[in-house]
Amino acid sequence: MKKRIEFPLLELLLLIILLFVLAVFAIPKLLDVGSEARIKALNAVALNISSVNRMLYSRAVIKSVQNTPLQGTDVLGEKEAGAHLVYGELRAQQEDLEQYIGNVLFSYETTGKAGEVRLFFDNYKSEACYIVYQQASLIANPVGQDSIQKAFSRIKSIGC
Repeated sequence: MKKRIEFPLLELLLLIILLFVLAVFAIPKLLDVGSEARIKALNAVALNISSVNRMLYSRAVIKSVQNTPLQGTDVLGEKEAGAHLVYGELRAQQEDLEQYIGNVLFSYETTGKAGEVRLFFDNYKSEACYIVYQQASLIANPVGQDSIQKAFSRIKSIGC
């Protein structure tokens, strides 16, 4: 006659608790890896746009063209030729952003606002996962002193 293997009640409870903890904490984290990767990619591209704008603006200041409403980047040198600047920063159009971002994973869509474009992932176009890039613009103050608003990008990542 074979001897039966029995688990003590305490070991069985510990096994159930361990499986419960895995189900509650580990499994959702493993399933959410794609979302986390998309958010990190959006952050990286937004930082890339910001650093490109800082570099182009500093070169525009050196050449004294930072206050020009629309300027080709060829004034900065042959290496930068082919794109356009608005007040020393990248214009919000697909060809200009593609030249300096160098990321082919994005598709571009203009919004209703002038000088604004959305960047979506090519394989994941969602209305809740994108970057909005707003080019630099001139703001008229009531006092009569106009000021230039810097270009900026913001990320919408609630549905990645």
